[in-house]
Amino acid sequence: MFKLITFLRPYAKYLLAVWIIVIVAVSSVPSIPTLKIHTQKTDIRLDYLIHFLEYGALAFLTYLSFSGKDFRISSNKYMILTISLFVFAFADESHQLIIPGRTFNPRDIISNLIGIAAGLVFCVVVFRRIARKIH
Repeated sequence: MFKLITFLRPYAKYLLAVWIIVIVAVSSVPSIPTLKIHTQKTDIRLDYLIHFLEYGALAFLTYLSFSGKDFRISSNKYMILTISLFVFAFADESHQLIIPGRTFNPRDIISNLIGIAAGLVFCVVVFRRIARKIH
């Protein structure tokens, strides 16, 4: 994991920009069918898992892009990044109101926010360990 993260580090801001473009592009496509797993008792919607994963990855790339050389980040910067990610998640879902065939779904926002929180917690835990290895 350490080697992968140190390999990605120089490209993190570029990957972040590409990932943001991908998120906005996909959410701008009209009428994407809802992915479901059908079971005997219920249908499980996979789009919530997809939202969780895409925003977890966004949080990871954002943290990696703005952390210092020792992979740490100040409390103020952490709060600004968290708020910015939450605003982006809300704006991304809200802009679907003007896309034909798309709707605003509060559950998607919740999945986005949980993904962001999980991604940031992952970063804090993993990057703290990496910082210890560096020092």
